[in-house]
Amino acid sequence: MTSLNYPGPLDDGVVGVRPWRDTDLACVEQASRDPDIPRGTTVPAQYTPEAGLAYIARQHARLTSGQGLSMAVVDHRTDEAVGHINLMLRPQPGVAGIGYWLVPAVRRRGIGSRAIALMTGWGIGQFARIEAWVEPHNVASQRVLELNGYLLEGRLRSFLTFGDRRADVLVYSRIATA
Repeated sequence: MTSLNYPGPLDDGVVGVRPWRDTDLACVEQASRDPDIPRGTTVPAQYTPEAGLAYIARQHARLTSGQGLSMAVVDHRTDEAVGHINLMLRPQPGVAGIGYWLVPAVRRRGIGSRAIALMTGWGIGQFARIEAWVEPHNVASQRVLELNGYLLEGRLRSFLTFGDRRADVLVYSRIATA
């Protein structure tokens, strides 16, 4: 795959996935209040409207720089952003990594699973492999991946850095089948 573009509308009648908009600042603000989201992402830990707009600009820059796609997870009825999902290119050809978060107010409603299904359904047509790196204590994320056909492949010890902390990750993947 040589070029990546935003997919057409991804929507299942409950959840949608679309490019970030400057009007999605409330979602970024809510995410900044969660202690875990800023720790593992580029969401600002100290929210200001300027920091929120800079976050959204970084999401668009991922596409223009060729790093991957970053999109908002939205409520189908209201088009309100409630989370984030991305497919980032890995160094290996045909491989992308999926990442996601939801604001705390909408968790445990199946929204994450639906967003992953939408993005994976589109992405598996673009990539031979989509993988996710999940910290071992994040059982909810592991279950969402498993519900979407991702298989656990193993553990990478002391693999990611979060500030001054190193973390193990579990590797999950979905592959395109012939």
